[in-house]
Amino acid sequence: MSGPLQNTLEGRKASKTVGAIFNPRTVLLLIILGVFSFGAYFTVSGFSGDLKSGNDGGSHALSKSAIGYGGLLHLLKQNGKQVDVSRSFVIHGDKRYQVRIVSLTSGWFSNDIDKMVFDTPTLIILPKWQTRKHPTQRGWVQKLNTPDNDTVSLERMARLLKDVVGDVVVKRSAAKSEKLTIPPSSWLETGEDINFYNFEQLQTISGDNLISVIVSDKGTILAMEPDLDIYILSDPDFLNTHGLANPDRAEFAYDVLRILEENTKSAGFVFDLSLHGFVRAQNLIKLALTPPFLAATLCLLAMGVLIAWQAVSRFGDPAKTGRVIALGKLSLIINAAGFIKLAGREYKMAPAYADLTKDIVREKLHISTAISETQLDKRLDIYAKHARADTSWTELDAQKNQPKNAADLLHNAQKLFKWRGDITHERN
Repeated sequence: MSGPLQNTLEGRKASKTVGAIFNPRTVLLLIILGVFSFGAYFTVSGFSGDLKSGNDGGSHALSKSAIGYGGLLHLLKQNGKQVDVSRSFVIHGDKRYQVRIVSLTSGWFSNDIDKMVFDTPTLIILPKWQTRKHPTQRGWVQKLNTPDNDTVSLERMARLLKDVVGDVVVKRSAAKSEKLTIPPSSWLETGEDINFYNFEQLQTISGDNLISVIVSDKGTILAMEPDLDIYILSDPDFLNTHGLANPDRAEFAYDVLRILEENTKSAGFVFDLSLHGFVRAQNLIKLALTPPFLAATLCLLAMGVLIAWQAVSRFGDPAKTGRVIALGKLSLIINAAGFIKLAGREYKMAPAYADLTKDIVREKLHISTAISETQLDKRLDIYAKHARADTSWTELDAQKNQPKNAADLLHNAQKLFKWRGDITHERN
């Protein structure tokens, strides 16, 4: 072999510098984007029902279809009337002083009319047409084709109203196009006939508990239940968007609602959507994000942000904390001293401290333990005299039982410590 052997099993050499896989700013932006996206999805999911446009072809105020009442809502607003929309079976607050407009539907939601609380002037509009969604135009509707009936069952309307105003009879004309005449009446404040042409399948209503308000040559169009202050419009083609396309019906509709507002001493109108599946359902998300629980939610959110900030800004490993009660002789002494101080019995230790000082001095001066206590006391007095101490041991021994409180104990301890230092020449 011409050259030295090479180790080919040691692998690739590590680079001197390793670049960061992710930029910290990028990671931070990703976290913020993720938190914002989750919060937005969380909020929208809770309020999804309230964010629907409502233009679904139904017979309600959010619908712009032929059988809807979006045109009536626009007509009232254009004439300066206060108009609101409600999604609740019970009208709250200032809306109690507005005329409540309830449009029944051919769907199953109208069965919930018995859940409504009628404590405000109410106009109930009966349904008439059965429709289906237009195949191409969103929000539009079409009549049902034969053999399906394109009108609502009269018996069904009578059943819906029975729980509210009692037994009623709803009739429908078979004419596809006819002239309708409303004679002069004091309620409408008119002195001449009101004529409508090309009216299709007029509906009229009657009942034992109802009082006729507007009567045509074909029957009652608007009736009232006086005890509950409920008005019932038998034919929706006077108020729906299809009917308001005719100027004479639009003018008639506005006059009827204006007079109804004046007679009930109300201030505006509120369209009730609760019978069309738009009931404002409560859930945990809406509960947490609406007052009064919104304040608690914001506090929890702020607390979470502070905890996250603390976790991000903390440097190094957490500091290790010691034991609450340390181990060892010194800790035992400190704990025992703490208990004695807590009990307020420090001054009782004066005799023991004096005896301890005496034993320490005898050991420092190498005095034999074989001599008696009397001889030891005399010898300590001699040492104190030669050392020119301030006091003798006999005086200190006589004062060891005198302390009555912690201050006296401290004073005696200081004297013993000074005496010990004088005769042993130790100051520390």
